[in-house]
Amino acid sequence: MDIALITTLIGAVAGGIVTFGGTWLHTRTSVRTAARLIYAELTRDSTAVAYFRQTGHWAAPTLNRAAWDSQGALLARRRSSATFEAVHRGYAALEIVPFIADDTLSAADRGELLDWTVERLTRAISAIGEVAQVPKVQVRDWTRRLEGAPLAGRTSTHPLLRSGVIPLSLYERLTEEGGLQLTYQGLGWRVTDGELTFIGDRSPPEDVQHIVFEARWGEELDRLPVARATGDEPVGDSAVDETYDGLVATSRFLREVFGREYLLDPRLPVPAVVHYGRKYNNGFWNGSLLVLGDGDDQTFSRFSQCLEVVGAELMKAMIQQTDLVFHGQPGALINSLCDVFGVMVKQYALGQSVEEADWLLGVGLLAPGINGVALRSLKEPGTAYDNDTLGRDPQPATMGQYLQTERNNGGTHINSGIPNRAFYLVAERLGGKAWERAGWIWWDVLTGGELAEETQFVDFARLTVAAALNRYGQGEEHQAVVDAWSSVGLPTDQVH
Repeated sequence: MDIALITTLIGAVAGGIVTFGGTWLHTRTSVRTAARLIYAELTRDSTAVAYFRQTGHWAAPTLNRAAWDSQGALLARRRSSATFEAVHRGYAALEIVPFIADDTLSAADRGELLDWTVERLTRAISAIGEVAQVPKVQVRDWTRRLEGAPLAGRTSTHPLLRSGVIPLSLYERLTEEGGLQLTYQGLGWRVTDGELTFIGDRSPPEDVQHIVFEARWGEELDRLPVARATGDEPVGDSAVDETYDGLVATSRFLREVFGREYLLDPRLPVPAVVHYGRKYNNGFWNGSLLVLGDGDDQTFSRFSQCLEVVGAELMKAMIQQTDLVFHGQPGALINSLCDVFGVMVKQYALGQSVEEADWLLGVGLLAPGINGVALRSLKEPGTAYDNDTLGRDPQPATMGQYLQTERNNGGTHINSGIPNRAFYLVAERLGGKAWERAGWIWWDVLTGGELAEETQFVDFARLTVAAALNRYGQGEEHQAVVDAWSSVGLPTDQVH
């Protein structure tokens, strides 16, 4: 793709003659006031671009230009046209972001165009901020948001944080712009720009290990009331109590099985938000807390009811500490690791053996009338659902069925069926409880520090074979892993 040609054409459009509304000729607003209105609008719009640059997700928000259309003439009348031209180019740059977000572009082209857009937006914000007499430190704060680490430096963590349990091909949505500002009332905890911190006058209370907050069907994650915390009795709200129980069950599983005393940081509690959005059809880990919707009862039901979903999303807190990128096979491995440990959380809580477990993720999540049993099946990938609303479960079980696609971040929620199936086969071969031996092999790989940005299925297979050998020696565990990968299309001579 000729990026130079594209930017030239866009520049020509941005530099063309603009027809402004008649209200411009009659406005009596001062230049400074007009500049402040435009500054507020432009910075608000730019948060969506900053979010896309850092996560790779464009949720198609409505970008406003009302202030520019009504106040821009005052800038055009100034003796120097530099500010007007810079801001006009900034608004024009905003208009091409949906094109940049289209998955038909290569990663290199997308990155180059996005850098071009960010450059023009930062110039526009700086120029209009000067006329508006906005403090330089405040202007710099906004431009830093845009200049933050781009996709290439952030895909190892951020994209997966917003992917949620529902495949992006089915549902993708932006939940906030400009960073989270969430205060945990009464407990002293706050999330600012996605970071969970304690803001109380004293040290964080050690006895608060799990907290559930109430979004009240809104999408503003700001100063939410606590619905239930450690030590509280059940409150009678199914979403609150189910989510709280899921937080506790996941922590208990990690502590009692693997000796892990914390999820992300030993100083932080495990937080969640329920009743997020109206009929919100997803659940996700945002990098600091779990957020669950209630579903619309037409496609999906309440997300909190699925312990394995809660466990799977919480595991992203650990997986985000690896170097795996959320695209292609590395991204599929991220989803697979979430699914594997999510189902083990449920199996451990229920005391189920390999034979007793259903090996499904999202049981009961599909609304009545939707033909299917769950979102995914680790035992038989591709059989979880088949209906007009969601289509047919596209997950492959073997490499022979591997789907080459650029959609869904390279099939991350689809091709994860292959490593899911491999884990199931190992657990089935070894019998007993999945977490007792098979789970330990996968855990050793997850925490071993060898998961790189571009780890492929064959690389992951080698790591699990090595982990089995290191932990159990040349025995049935090692052979079970080798045979499992061979069964899904990665022959043993590729993974030894």
